[in-house]
Amino acid sequence: MDKKQLLEAVRVPLGLLWKAAKDPLRLLVLSVLPFALAYSEVLPYKSAAIITVVLKGLDKFLHEVGKTTGRKELITGLTRF
Repeated sequence: MDKKQLLEAVRVPLGLLWKAAKDPLRLLVLSVLPFALAYSEVLPYKSAAIITVVLKGLDKFLHEVGKTTGRKELITGLTRF
């Protein structure tokens, strides 16, 4: 097997890679503000974790409502991707 055949065999379409990376990126985006507040000692870390989970749930809820109603602006949820 030459180099070209090997590259063709292991090449991953960028669309699939983006789709796989979206969920962890959403979680990262949603957790930045609560953990920044916890780092600056405005609120405890346990509260930051709870707020992140609530934001993730709200993001998923908006996504599902958008899919059900067909409203494009809701399909992307809170993170807009």
